[in-house]
Amino acid sequence: MQLKRYEAKSINEAMGKIKHDLGADAVVLSTKRLKGEKKHLIEVIAARDADLVTMGRQEVTHGEKASSDVYSTIRADVDELKSLMHHFLRGTNICAELAELKDHFHTFFDLWGIRKNGKLSSYLSKAYYHLISTGITKQQACQLMETLQKNNSPDDLTDYGDTLQRLENMMRQTIERSFGPRKADNRICAFIGPTGTGKTTTLAKLVAHHLFDRKANVGIVTMDTYRIGATDQLRKYADIMGVPIEVAKDKASLERVIRRLSERDMILVDTPGRSMRDEGHLLKLKDALSSVPGIETHLVLSITSSHRCMMDAARRFGMTDYDTIIFTKLDDTADCGTIYSIIEEMKKPVSYVTNGQNVPQDISEVEPGMLARIIMNHGFDCHSDTTSH
Repeated sequence: MQLKRYEAKSINEAMGKIKHDLGADAVVLSTKRLKGEKKHLIEVIAARDADLVTMGRQEVTHGEKASSDVYSTIRADVDELKSLMHHFLRGTNICAELAELKDHFHTFFDLWGIRKNGKLSSYLSKAYYHLISTGITKQQACQLMETLQKNNSPDDLTDYGDTLQRLENMMRQTIERSFGPRKADNRICAFIGPTGTGKTTTLAKLVAHHLFDRKANVGIVTMDTYRIGATDQLRKYADIMGVPIEVAKDKASLERVIRRLSERDMILVDTPGRSMRDEGHLLKLKDALSSVPGIETHLVLSITSSHRCMMDAARRFGMTDYDTIIFTKLDDTADCGTIYSIIEEMKKPVSYVTNGQNVPQDISEVEPGMLARIIMNHGFDCHSDTTSH
């Protein structure tokens, strides 16, 4: 006779061990839940012997009762656990808390990964957290921190404010590399982008800016014949400012209205906001705009969109060969780090940012230093030396 005692977390786990050790003919003699420090375990006594097989069959009633007792205990524990979880979930967003906990773990390992020699200083840890809080991706934050440590000695990184300033300067240098000279003859500008990013309002602000601040003769073209009321909205702006407006439905009509407005100092073209996944629309848009010599195309993105949506839009609209980017609605968010992500990947300059609905005030031309300050300061820098229109 071969008799063995097993401790396991479940009956299934114990049976697996028994079959492995004693074979398929083994008989379970008894089962019970342990107490004290081992209360989470089950004790199983099993044996294998020709005589015991018969004995086991005779005592099957006892075995069934013992197993029944164990399963009853397990069911009771499961029911209690369900009740506790239900009570907990009613007052707590457990998914959000688990996601936050997961994020903290990721951040910890990020910090561990960018350590060089010795303990990472509290200033550098705070600086890393600051970068993450702006909306910059963790990968980019790690790259910035690694470059910071590579280009500076530990003695140079002992002040938190100075460390943030060094990071801002690094951002400015990265952004500067994307700012090349704009087209010399940028008197014709088109505005493209997903639905709801503020293209029409941005165009109206620029019309007012060129009309009143630069004393230019401005003309408007709208290609947005899809959205209900879109043409009427822009026509109201045009009537208020005394600016001519033309409607173009396709490539041929766009060429005609551009010729009609050829005497104007500036021509601003509004395009329809369509799904960025509609490649057919994007190809038609590219074909129409490329028929206008010297046109400068601005991709308009709302900073209130998610990081993934903005990156997706910047990539998909890339097939139109846009020249610059305009970021809108900076007054509605403190997370402007996506600006840095898009500039770094797309290598496109930023021409304007908007920070409100007021026409024509809430729009500004930008330069790399201003963008770096906007990102690091969690939003629009009202103290920038760049003029707001």
